[in-house]
Amino acid sequence: MTFIETYKLDAALCDELINYFKNNTEDQHQGVFRGNLINKSIKDSTDVIFYNQSEDRSICWFFKELSKCLVSYMTKYHINGYLTTGISNNIQYYKPRGGYPELHYERGPTFSNRQLVYMLYLNTVTDQGGTNFPYQNVTTPAVKGDLIIWPAEFTHPHQGIISPTQEKYIATGWFVIGEATQRKGQ
Repeated sequence: MTFIETYKLDAALCDELINYFKNNTEDQHQGVFRGNLINKSIKDSTDVIFYNQSEDRSICWFFKELSKCLVSYMTKYHINGYLTTGISNNIQYYKPRGGYPELHYERGPTFSNRQLVYMLYLNTVTDQGGTNFPYQNVTTPAVKGDLIIWPAEFTHPHQGIISPTQEKYIATGWFVIGEATQRKGQ
């Protein structure tokens, strides 16, 4: 059992999230890792943050669909308790030869409340571009509409597979405990 699950979301939703990214040029910034570090040799992306309390139609649609997938995952693995998305989530753009190839996991001292990770491939990449989970011997291909959910723990390190020729868009974030009453800016 790998605890890595794939769900299918609507391709039109993926297109809307790419448009959201493209229309928010003021909010685009260099991707960071380990909280706030920038090093393009480790992670080379352009990111746009979106928030779980957004009123944007596309973002609301996404969270509605994401919630259904979370319920399915929690039911399958008998997870009890209350999980919500983290306050901030990302749409990430990787140009050809860009990506996050360093092996990493999503939970640590700075982000100890992360329980699960989600990643939605917003476009299909046919020249590599997927995600590798070496300990589980799983590689997920970058297929538009595929939403992947997996544990945030050290048991699930993963790395992006760089496409030398194609761009890649993903939406990603975390399911956490303890942020249910927090709001942006608090």
